[in-house]
Amino acid sequence: MVRARGEALRLKRVFDHTHVPMVMLDDRRRHLDANRPARLAFRLSLAQLRRLRSDDVVPLDELPTLESLWTRLLEKGCVAGQSVFGGPDGGRLEVDYWGFADALPGVHLFACAPAGWPEDELALIQDESADRAVASLTPRQHEGLQLAAEGFSGASIAEQLVLSPSTVKTHFSNIYERLGAGDRAAAVAEAMRLGFID
Repeated sequence: MVRARGEALRLKRVFDHTHVPMVMLDDRRRHLDANRPARLAFRLSLAQLRRLRSDDVVPLDELPTLESLWTRLLEKGCVAGQSVFGGPDGGRLEVDYWGFADALPGVHLFACAPAGWPEDELALIQDESADRAVASLTPRQHEGLQLAAEGFSGASIAEQLVLSPSTVKTHFSNIYERLGAGDRAAAVAEAMRLGFID
């Protein structure tokens, strides 16, 4: 997320695809966005969360801690620690959190996980999703992605793989779907992120 700071599209893509609950807040601590894991953790829809401030999801006895945390965030640019969030049913959830100011101008990002989660828990989830994506690509699709990463155009990929341009186009349509990418550059970036092309 830090590497995506200031890049709205890249930040949103990482935000939406991570398994870690994350929220974006404005300068008045209103929820601007919440990824799916955060919405599930809070058991609230995005529309419901957007009507709330961070103060509304923290138990009353934790509000002084939130004030202090917010001040530190704005002064230092980054905070981490442990806190308690409240659910809509009045329940309490102890979480480890990490946040940084101005992920985008005036937009602050917080990520959290239940306290005590094993450090390798999310790595296992990410490895499993990477394995599924790799396993779902055919050898030809993998070759096409590698050539695209090396800068070959669609016509050049067709020539290299001795395929018709329309077949290459079909292969890339399937690749986009399997990797959750919108175009060739995004597919190559995702494949590199997953580590199955150079």
